[in-house]
Amino acid sequence: MQLAQQTSVPEVERDTPAQEVLEGVSSLIRAVRCIEHRHLWPDSGLRRADASVLKVLSKGGEQRTGEIAAKLGVDASVVSRQLTALEGDGLVSRRPDPADARVSLVALSDAGRRRLEALYANYTKHLRAALADWDDERMADAAEALRRVAGAVTEAAESVRRVNTSTGD
Repeated sequence: MQLAQQTSVPEVERDTPAQEVLEGVSSLIRAVRCIEHRHLWPDSGLRRADASVLKVLSKGGEQRTGEIAAKLGVDASVVSRQLTALEGDGLVSRRPDPADARVSLVALSDAGRRRLEALYANYTKHLRAALADWDDERMADAAEALRRVAGAVTEAAESVRRVNTSTGD
């Protein structure tokens, strides 16, 4: 690991490569949010959190509220409130779970699928415009690097959570 210059905190060395990855990810998040606020969310009628729930349902099919919450890393009560609003908008449907009638199974409705597809088509259009000088191979390489960063960070967070859960911290 390459350690470089010192930070503003005495006795703490700066890990420049890791800091640059962090700054790159932060810049990317800010840029995406800027596009979202200016171009995507006003037209879509969805909040970011709603789109996340719809995406989980699109990828995983019908599932319980707790499963959705676990995939999003939030409490089931948060997802339950979101699902109530999404159901009211006709974007999801619920039915009793045949295995346990106390629990509902949630599915993405056709309207929800169309709304999510339109949102991602719009995202894709803006990304293609922003990266107009990139060929498909360069985009694929960038996508793979981003997936690796996300996977490593997610795994590290899961490891910390498992340790904290097992030690009671």
